Amino acid sequence: MTRKLFYEDTYMKEFTAKAVEVSANKVVLDQTCFYPEGGGQVGDTGEINGIKVIDTVKEGTEIILVEGQEIPAGGKTVHILERQPDFSAGDIVNGKIDWERRYKIMRHHSAAHILEHFLFQVFGEMKRMGSRVDDTKERSDYASPEKFSPEKIAKVQQLCNEFISQNHEIKTHPSDSNPNIRVWEAGGVKIYCGGTHPHNTKELGKMKLKRVNKGHGIERVEVYLE
Repeated sequence: MTRKLFYEDTYMKEFTAKAVEVSANKVVLDQTCFYPEGGGQVGDTGEINGIKVIDTVKEGTEIILVEGQEIPAGGKTVHILERQPDFSAGDIVNGKIDWERRYKIMRHHSAAHILEHFLFQVFGEMKRMGSRVDDTKERSDYASPEKFSPEKIAKVQQLCNEFISQNHEIKTHPSDSNPNIRVWEAGGVKIYCGGTHPHNTKELGKMKLKRVNKGHGIERVEVYLE
């Protein structure tokens, strides 16, 4: 199993590891700080031994249900390179993530949790139908009998920005009940999440929300950080 350096230090940018598997342009390492796509968060990019990593994914994952949430668990981390590398299994390699991109993703991911907390306060709890976090924005779809009015979305945005401005410490850690499940916490808000996050809400800046009408009882909210 690959050691997940991104959980030990979410601000790690470079690392050294041993190649465990090399198959065409797919590489598995004994440890990595490349986050594989999962939980709505896109996979990291960067380079290994100077060769571009165009995506990072999990293979062989299983989905477990925790309090109504589908959580990906297990699997191996696979780095997808732009070409077949000139190193082999057993070789020591150097990895470097695209830190500027990752940091934006981390900020948007924490913003997504803050959004959901206050969205549920204003509209009531709903089923999340899907989400995606990348370096430009976060978007989540909810099954809602009520259309998200501009007035209520403005209220959610206000509550989110007030919370962010309070400079809450952000903590992520394994769940007490299951070490395979991770928890995100800030200012008394607790959400199951296996993604990567910054250390404090002050790093998020100001949140701007945009409502998108998907139709058929599905409402989408997009999160942008200024």
